Amino acid sequence: MYRFLLKILWAYLALLVSGSVHAQIDSASIYRDVEQSVYQIQVVNQVSRKKTAIGSGFIVMQPNILATNYHVVSTYVNDQESFDLDYLSTSGKTGKLELLAVDVIHDLAILRSDEPLGLPLDISSVPQKGARLYSLGNPMDLGFSIIEGTNNGVMKDRDDGNILFSGSLNPGMSGGPTLNEQGKVIGINVATSGNEISFLVPAQYLAMMLERLKLTGFAPDSNIQQRIAEQLQDHTEKYIQSLGSAKWTNLTIGKLNVPGDIEGFVRCWDNSSKADPDDLLKLSYTRCSNDSNIYLDDGLEVGLLAYEYIWLGGDKMIAPRFYRSYQAQNSSVLDSAADKNDVTNFACHTGFTHVAEQEYKMTVCRRDYLNYAGLSDVMVTAAMVGHKQQGMLFNLDLIGVNFENGMQLAQRILRGFKWQK
Repeated sequence: MYRFLLKILWAYLALLVSGSVHAQIDSASIYRDVEQSVYQIQVVNQVSRKKTAIGSGFIVMQPNILATNYHVVSTYVNDQESFDLDYLSTSGKTGKLELLAVDVIHDLAILRSDEPLGLPLDISSVPQKGARLYSLGNPMDLGFSIIEGTNNGVMKDRDDGNILFSGSLNPGMSGGPTLNEQGKVIGINVATSGNEISFLVPAQYLAMMLERLKLTGFAPDSNIQQRIAEQLQDHTEKYIQSLGSAKWTNLTIGKLNVPGDIEGFVRCWDNSSKADPDDLLKLSYTRCSNDSNIYLDDGLEVGLLAYEYIWLGGDKMIAPRFYRSYQAQNSSVLDSAADKNDVTNFACHTGFTHVAEQEYKMTVCRRDYLNYAGLSDVMVTAAMVGHKQQGMLFNLDLIGVNFENGMQLAQRILRGFKWQK
């Protein structure tokens, strides 16, 4: 009996050892097998022939088709007269690339070389939480590297639906593949938040792009800018429709009950200053926003939805002084870096309206995007009037939306106002 148990123990220990070696072999073999399928993607100035931007890319579906992030090639997309797209292999080989298609919503782009570059990587679904993952790319322009990490699942409370990866993706790794333990692509490196927290675009979106391109014989899109505008319009329309059917919570601000969090889309944070009994003016401030940032160009992002409520009470203040304080708080600045090369000037309209038994002075401002037809930035501000020592300010900011859809959302929020008597 003793010998029998000893044999079982030795067999178990042997299994543990062989399992450890097998894991090491898997990691090493992934590195070796995939190295020839991962490239550095470069945006090169046509005059100086110097790199302006770099990222990573990988071969997929066909030996001359590469996938990467849209933001890696965005400089080229927005100024194809001044820049070229090149690839650089781990062996030092370089060549030209052609842009075939982009998906700005999921930050993806598909490129083509003039010649076969290597073996395509297979695409697979996201594995279970806790699975080991391997991210590959060219960090900091230092050469080919592999980062090991863990799959923490698709983020349900973020608009982009990206995968949370417990590994550190450094600049230059964007657009590279993240593989499962079988060496198949489950995600595309897209962003890092520091402290070993990074995000991956699920490979299913890349698979859909490839299937659409396959139907056209991999013909390049003839009007990328128009396609981007269409993608953004379609996305914002579906997004706002989704908000309407989502679960909205309520919060109390002063004497008003107003819409707060939108489950799965928008979260609210209280940013009120610490109350002091000696303060003449009592101020409550809550800001709600989403996590959607769709990259278009350097310093230009769209997709932001944010609204804020500011309640002011000044029972100890005389009416004129309260009014001056109230008026000073009634200002809003759009959180966008768009300039005159991107958008028109704001056009604003002001009027008075009744909301939840109270009168408000309301201003609606709009500016349109020059290169993306049908997209606008929208600002809605509302200030409650008719009270001498209390008031409520509401601000809504929408960046890169269809104007009509934006106004539908504004009306939906305002209909949720309830006055607490």
